[in-house]
Amino acid sequence: MKTLLRRCLVACLLLLPGLACAAYNCSITSPGFATAYDPTAAAENVTTTFFTVTCTRALSDANTMSWTAAVNNGSFPRGGGRNRAAFGASRINYDTNKDSACGTQWRGGTTFTGTLNFGGSTSASTNVSFWGCVPAGQTGLPAGTYTDTVTMTLTYGPSSFTDTGTFGVSIATPATCNLTTAPGDVVLNYVGFGAVANGSTTFGVTCTNALPYTIALDATSGTIIGINYTLALTASSATGTGVQQTYGINGTAAAGQSGTCATASCSASQARTLTVSY
Repeated sequence: MKTLLRRCLVACLLLLPGLACAAYNCSITSPGFATAYDPTAAAENVTTTFFTVTCTRALSDANTMSWTAAVNNGSFPRGGGRNRAAFGASRINYDTNKDSACGTQWRGGTTFTGTLNFGGSTSASTNVSFWGCVPAGQTGLPAGTYTDTVTMTLTYGPSSFTDTGTFGVSIATPATCNLTTAPGDVVLNYVGFGAVANGSTTFGVTCTNALPYTIALDATSGTIIGINYTLALTASSATGTGVQQTYGINGTAAAGQSGTCATASCSASQARTLTVSY
């Protein structure tokens, strides 16, 4: 019995040095990035973020260790490798890049590499910057928050151990409406006690795709030099398409009005306010 116990103790002592051979233990994390995207902006939307490589080691391990960080194309990749974030069935294109000029995509075989220096410590970490780039001119997108989840793979140490981590992407397309073509004048050429007079003008509204909005005038009737008139919009509500939508304002002065003009001819005007609400 004593002989057997002694042999077991010797075996355990022989195995203990082997536990320190693979003592590197690393992880990769990132906060990802979030940005607000304006599809009418001329420049690419660029957001700076980072990932962190954190490692521990045994003192018997070398105090420097090499690593490589790769990334996939997220949950909604497009042909050609471009990343996409999703809002319902809609998609917005973006990329992760190694430079702020968005010239080198971080994806596939294009990786970050580095060397971690522990010094005399058993732990070390490093932060590495990368950039989220959303190409300009992606019009026709519904307003909302587009999201994606991207997976990073860290390969490290002399035995090429691996660890994975994920980060989130959030791209918000704000709801916007603009009066992109202002209305002109509604001109009513009226003759006292005469026939109906009509006039019209048009205007353009550009709103985010799928965004509901309404159009209204501050008043739809009035009186100018004793002539009563009415105004009517060709539409009072609509849904944005991401491109300009054109509407009209029609004016009418009913027949048979005398007016208050004391001379052969008179002219006058009133200002009306057009409001787009969304």
